[in-house]
Amino acid sequence: MNEPEGDSHGYTPMDYDEDSAADEAYQTCVSYIVEHAPIGRDDTVVDMGTGTGIVALKLASKCERVLGRDIYEEWLRYARQKAEQRGVENVSFDHGSFREPNVDVAVDVVVASYALYMAYDEGGEEELRAAIEGISSLNPRHFVVADKMFFGPPESRGDYETLPQMGTVANLLADAGYTLTDVKIVSDSVGVLVATRTNGYPDERNGLRA
Repeated sequence: MNEPEGDSHGYTPMDYDEDSAADEAYQTCVSYIVEHAPIGRDDTVVDMGTGTGIVALKLASKCERVLGRDIYEEWLRYARQKAEQRGVENVSFDHGSFREPNVDVAVDVVVASYALYMAYDEGGEEELRAAIEGISSLNPRHFVVADKMFFGPPESRGDYETLPQMGTVANLLADAGYTLTDVKIVSDSVGVLVATRTNGYPDERNGLRA
């Protein structure tokens, strides 16, 4: 969760965990990521918009390490506390955004759950493009997006959020050098996209070494 909706209005990390636990569509997305995302045991995974670390902590047992990034320090502190309480040592949390991920090591997979749509809600297609380009600068071989987007004709969502079309997200991923290799439709407005780098996976990604 890159920009928690009620961060300045008393909406706490604990509230988010409770709401997420009760959100069937979100839980389906998280389960799909854990069970089907193309993540290997030796991989470094970035969880962008990590929020309270829900996805990052679930992925910890599947890979070498997870780097959680978010823009809100209160939520990062809470995620760190959860990791410490659970004894998870291969996950770290630090400040970072889609435009400026704050990652200086080689990355294999980037995961974004219920976070990327906020870029579209904030600034439309151009902001969403900038967010995807920011992630693609890390040159991961896979980019997994579990998010709110329309998989059919747009529907009214009220005044509090504007969602992109799935085709818009797919086209922007293609522009960044990725092609969709898996799609999981959870509902008309929620789903998981797995995008794989089209031009292969170089051994030296942007000259970065872990």
